[in-house]
Amino acid sequence: MSDFNLHPWRERRRAQRLRHWRFATVSALSLTLAAVWWLDQHWADWLQQHQSQLAQRQQSLQKLQAELEQAPLWQTRQTQVQQVQAMWQPWRAQQWQGWQLLHHLLSVPPRGVQIERLVWRDQQLQVNGWTLSDGHLQAWLSHLQAGGLAARDARPRLEEAQWLQSEGLSAKRRRFSLSMSTPAQATP
Repeated sequence: MSDFNLHPWRERRRAQRLRHWRFATVSALSLTLAAVWWLDQHWADWLQQHQSQLAQRQQSLQKLQAELEQAPLWQTRQTQVQQVQAMWQPWRAQQWQGWQLLHHLLSVPPRGVQIERLVWRDQQLQVNGWTLSDGHLQAWLSHLQAGGLAARDARPRLEEAQWLQSEGLSAKRRRFSLSMSTPAQATP
């Protein structure tokens, strides 16, 4: 057994692997250098083509814009844009006032009052709903008046009482409708 030696076989295999590794390294390095050289040669051409295409697109865009500005539809749209821009601040102020009004209205707890419908138009608030009694409605209105919302009528219009039955409980309720004037609110 001692005469048997695997050392030369191992040496040949190691040398073969080393040659393969050197060949792969040199091949990869040469391919990389060739690719970089090729890109370097063609990059300037590609960049020049891209810039010329971009310039052509800019010229065609300017030409189309010049033609479009002459068109009556474009002039109409420009006029509409100017009108919307002019009306934006009043619309925004009106929206802010509506949100402030809704916030104030909802900050007063409607004990004994059920609000069914709110309409706010031209500084007037129309409120429709149900109340358990005239006292509940008057208490709710007095809280709203403290915040600046005043009912136009001293006595809101109440309809005949109806019985409501819910979950085994019965309650008498009356439909009401009233108009309120809203104070001018500060804009944001």
